[in-house]
Amino acid sequence: MSKIQLALLFLCLVLSPAHAQGPASDKQSFSDRLVLHTDSVEPRRFVAVHGRQAVIMGYPESGLEIWGYPFQILSNYQVDFRLAGSVTESEGRLLLRRIDYRPDSVTRIYIGPDYIVKEKLFVPLNEAAAVLSYEVEGPRPVDITIHFLPVLNLMWPAAVGGQNKHWSAEASGYVISEPLHGMTAIVGSPEIVAHDDTANSTLRADGTLAFSLRPQAVAGAPARATVYVALNAAGTKKPAATQQELASHLQEMETEAATHYADLESQSLEIHTPDEDVNRALAWSEVALDQAWVCNPQLGCGIVAGYGPSRDARRPQYAWFFAGDGMVATNALISAGEYSRAREELAFIAKYQEPKTGMIWHELSQSAGYVDWSKYPYMYVHVDLSFDYLNTVAHYVGVSGDTTFATDHWSSIAAAYRYCQSLIRNTDHLPHIPADKEGGDEQHRPGDDLSLSASWAEAASSFADLAKFTDHTQLADEAIKENQLARQAIAAHYWDTEKNFWINSHTQSGEPILNRRRGPMQLITQKVFSAQQDDALLYELASSDFQADWGMRGVAASSEDFDPYSYATGSISALGTTEAAVTFWQEHRPDIAFSVWSSILPWNMLDSLGHIHEVLAGTYYHEQMESVPEQTWSSAGLLDAASRGLLGLDIQGATNSIHLSPHLPAEWNRISVKNIRLPHSTLALTISQSMNDIDLEISNEGAATKVLFEPQIPMGAHLRGAEFQGHAIAATTEVFAEDEHANVPLNVPAGTSHCRLHLEGGLSLILNRSALRIGDASTEMKLTSLHLQDMTLSMEADIRPNGNNTFRIKTPWKITSNQGASVRSLPDDQYEIMFAPVSTRLNPVGYAHTHLELTFARK
Repeated sequence: MSKIQLALLFLCLVLSPAHAQGPASDKQSFSDRLVLHTDSVEPRRFVAVHGRQAVIMGYPESGLEIWGYPFQILSNYQVDFRLAGSVTESEGRLLLRRIDYRPDSVTRIYIGPDYIVKEKLFVPLNEAAAVLSYEVEGPRPVDITIHFLPVLNLMWPAAVGGQNKHWSAEASGYVISEPLHGMTAIVGSPEIVAHDDTANSTLRADGTLAFSLRPQAVAGAPARATVYVALNAAGTKKPAATQQELASHLQEMETEAATHYADLESQSLEIHTPDEDVNRALAWSEVALDQAWVCNPQLGCGIVAGYGPSRDARRPQYAWFFAGDGMVATNALISAGEYSRAREELAFIAKYQEPKTGMIWHELSQSAGYVDWSKYPYMYVHVDLSFDYLNTVAHYVGVSGDTTFATDHWSSIAAAYRYCQSLIRNTDHLPHIPADKEGGDEQHRPGDDLSLSASWAEAASSFADLAKFTDHTQLADEAIKENQLARQAIAAHYWDTEKNFWINSHTQSGEPILNRRRGPMQLITQKVFSAQQDDALLYELASSDFQADWGMRGVAASSEDFDPYSYATGSISALGTTEAAVTFWQEHRPDIAFSVWSSILPWNMLDSLGHIHEVLAGTYYHEQMESVPEQTWSSAGLLDAASRGLLGLDIQGATNSIHLSPHLPAEWNRISVKNIRLPHSTLALTISQSMNDIDLEISNEGAATKVLFEPQIPMGAHLRGAEFQGHAIAATTEVFAEDEHANVPLNVPAGTSHCRLHLEGGLSLILNRSALRIGDASTEMKLTSLHLQDMTLSMEADIRPNGNNTFRIKTPWKITSNQGASVRSLPDDQYEIMFAPVSTRLNPVGYAHTHLELTFARK
């Protein structure tokens, strides 16, 4: 996305008059153009500012914590203000009124009686340091008091002792040190006018320290003061030199960070739609994915699982490494075309593979370089990750065409596959979880589960692909047989004929666990079960039993296990929701898919603006108690689903070709996509749609490529013809129960090409999106199925009495009769349809099932 385009996306979010001007072209202003604002700030408004080696994060109520990985430098950072001539201080958290979020910094605005303080939080991109700048405007001077708890201790579970702190006049700040590793940290400012002493005192038993800043005004500008926080490794600079270096290079480091985010769009997939909520969420998802990249001096660089405040003994949520989270993020990086970063993350995961067994690790604390982390019970515990590793590597190699990675890491790939095989029983050809290990279901600790078995079937296929890429033909043939045996076993082992739903798992003794969990939806696209079974699953998963206005529950509301406030048995996961949306798109239920996917969009503004929480409660719209405010895989899932589902992008790296099956909502007339990266080509495209035409313009920088263009078209539409570069070409249609597509194979040369499809008739649905507020219950209708036959549209849905039970239909046809609904004609060939009230019994979340029929005639 160009800087001008992305600037325009966010103008609706920008409030100050200065931001209402035209977009600037310099890279330093790019971050300002992504600015998000909120006036809802206290106490539930998380902020985090990220660098590769450090982070500032926290809530106003509990204060900020600052890390220079893997050390927590300080916690409980709070500000107070005192007007000149006054005695009483005002608590900063009570004066906090606005927060501005940018990719490279966060600014918190405090409003006093006759003064304004702007606190800018900044972390250099490549330094273990943080800079907190204060700008004061008002008729009288204002002193700022900083309170904090010095820590300088390792991330959980490692720890060091013997820390001490002292005031350094040379550095104008506190120096914290620990003797074992010779680490020091500086917390100081040139504008300090008073400070606590560090004498051992019973009057300050909590260990907190404080100092006062007196911001200085120069040449009529606002008064300013700056706090510098930095970590020094053993034998490096003196604290005073560290602070001076940060001060002298601050502008340079700010420019570096701003330029980094300005360049991000030139590396990643860029999607622009008519919906500003979508544009904002996707742009910030790429930012969040980038901000998860952390470089630890002992362990190397990799993706952390997210960011949230420390809850117990210096254990931040989740600013350490998880292989599973990293692989979810890797899939999003692949979708975004960031192949180099995806390759680095896979290499990082392979680096810590268990040498003896080939098992892939689960979690890696950032302090693991200081302890024997393998002796803790957290590293090699999840058996499912070895299966996921094979699938992610195969996905990366298949899309990027980087077969060299598979060759270079073949020993790692083969070892992981052997570990997976070690869990397979010959009696049923399925994986079983050892008693001392875990699968994906940590709560029930089953002996086997459907998700793991599904991953095994996929992993066997993935290994076969990787074996072919690396000329291990015999191993590929054997893996294909393993895949076939697993598929047959899953179909026989995991279906409950009485409930007509899958069995999620079995106990160690083999008893089925029937808890109506969402389950591994990739099994549906893999066609392991019969078509009738898949239809039954999709029907149930689309219902209000699973769907709320803000996403999909992990467990059905009708389940005996359902607890809407629990983490694993009733909450709504952003990742699980976006994965479900991809399945609905791939299974040709685009209206349900878009409704499910777009339900996550409000999460982008819920807590840490631009970032997405981990899970929300299952019955009312708010964060679940354990949820992390910036969860990497949540942002990754939203972006990945937009690529694979909404756009229907499927790149075949081996042939430098692409399938493009976009599912554009009927209310959108246009979408543009840039930086679609193939091994030998980079594509940009624009798709425009109207009632009568679909236009595709492709710009190809690179070698000629084949594009199979399969856009969704209105149900019942007649494809009158197709043109490419002004010449008629062959085109066909494919009709599914709830979806129809054109099918147009294109040979796309370098340069710009144009394809046009001519349509006649048909209808499209436009479903409502809920305007969610904290504490709301779900009220929107939940579409479960639709079918068009002989000009009659049949629909089934769950509706809530007094809920929003309307939707629109866009069609050039006229409605001649209806059953189960009221109809109102609207301009622009649209109708508003409202389901008739129902008197049937309501389900546990207050919905009832109903249906309607609409008959159409051509005008």
